[in-house]
Amino acid sequence: MTYEILDYVDVVERARTLGCNVPSTIALLPRNFATAKTKKELIHQGSTPTVRILWRTANIKETKLEKESEKFPQVSEHAAHWIGPTLFLSYLTISENPDLVRFAINVISNYLSDLFKGIPSAIRKAKLDIVVETKNGNCKRIKYEGPETGLKELPKIIREVSTNE
Repeated sequence: MTYEILDYVDVVERARTLGCNVPSTIALLPRNFATAKTKKELIHQGSTPTVRILWRTANIKETKLEKESEKFPQVSEHAAHWIGPTLFLSYLTISENPDLVRFAINVISNYLSDLFKGIPSAIRKAKLDIVVETKNGNCKRIKYEGPETGLKELPKIIREVSTNE
């Protein structure tokens, strides 16, 4: 299990610049959100619809970047591991509703446990990026790669990153 913490673009400002809805709580960011020149270039990870369905079923309210009439294309990578969409968590959500953060990640972790049933644990791998808005308004990206069981450690890391910046 590994994770890396990197600087990331200001998600709120970037969403405004691209003409997207501004996320206020929890959101799924397109894989090229930080680098796309226009909104038409934005591409979601192939796992985005699955996570949206899981969250909707669990009554987790997401702020979609897409306007009501828009749909960003998706790309699926065929690999032996699961590549998740990039999650965005606002500082307000992290500080005022830490249970939501834990619950949203646990929903994904539980899904992956079912998905990986029958696959030897040595080759199970999940990749997930989480963009965290810090108390100072900066954004940090946590890159996770490892077994689905390691996802349960992320809420603690998210909290530390959000308050230590």
